[in-house]
Amino acid sequence: MSSMKQKMVSQLLRMVLLACVLTLMPATAFGQKELLQQVDSILASFQKVTTDTNYIVRPKNRLTIRLLSNFSGARFKLVDRERGQENEVLNLRSDMKWTLTSSINYRGINVALSVNPGHIFDWYHDLEFNINAYGNKMGADLIYQRADDVGGVQTIDDYKMEIPKDMLTTTTWDANYYYVFNHRRFACPAGFTQTYIQKRSAGSFIAGVSYESVAMDIGKKWRILEGEDYRVMDTKMLGIGIGYGYNIVPTNRWLVHLSVLPTIIIWKDLSMESDGYSSRGSHPMSLPNMLVTGRISLIHYFDNQFAGLLAVLNHSHLGQSGADMVDHTKWRVRVLYGIRF
Repeated sequence: MSSMKQKMVSQLLRMVLLACVLTLMPATAFGQKELLQQVDSILASFQKVTTDTNYIVRPKNRLTIRLLSNFSGARFKLVDRERGQENEVLNLRSDMKWTLTSSINYRGINVALSVNPGHIFDWYHDLEFNINAYGNKMGADLIYQRADDVGGVQTIDDYKMEIPKDMLTTTTWDANYYYVFNHRRFACPAGFTQTYIQKRSAGSFIAGVSYESVAMDIGKKWRILEGEDYRVMDTKMLGIGIGYGYNIVPTNRWLVHLSVLPTIIIWKDLSMESDGYSSRGSHPMSLPNMLVTGRISLIHYFDNQFAGLLAVLNHSHLGQSGADMVDHTKWRVRVLYGIRF
């Protein structure tokens, strides 16, 4: 059985065990205690992995509770130099988003609840979700955002004009997968999910695959206001590459994680559509056309508690100077506090 299938089976068994525990809660006190001991023993067996314990170990505590404050935003830059003789540049950005999250992790089973104050107080109506799975050997991110609050500045030659925030809608997907070569000594989860503890400094080369899709719709308000027929731009790109990550442990109370994974774009699809104009896949490319994922974290441990700052940056560059070009940056920052029992 492949390692991927083993992981899928392991996760399925965990969920089945959790369902059994919830179903049998009305049992006697003795029965509950005995059952929980058996479940705990099985979950502990799933956590046994081959690592160099001089460098990385599992926390001794079984239960971890984390509180997180999440901030995120996006920036876009579009250059159009092929429609006529004018040089058109769009510099756009979305408003910063803020969510609050609490999570409980027991022996690798994690349950989280997030609250978005912006939706509660009607500050904005954008939709965003992040799925992160960080393992020692491999891991992945999946990020989706639909933003109606994108605004900025349009520049045509020397003429500049403000773009109101309710004129554009963007939909973005970002996904990346990584594989760590030195996973016996280097723990990426130590800096982000705190499911491992890095005892000594270590690093590793990281191989990865990245994908991004960015769709931008210039709505009816913009076309009516400016007489603009340019309606939809859609870019998709796939890249592969190798990067490097390093965990710095200056003392047993501090951890600094730094990693970067640049991927060269090996496939792309760039389309532009309007009422009287359509093009697809004909836009020139020149190196470097890249998708880059950068991660950084700072964790401080004290007794059975920890606090930290985490950041992930996704950046893409597609096109070439003197012609069409698309730059997109998606960032998220997390401030966290955790306690282990």
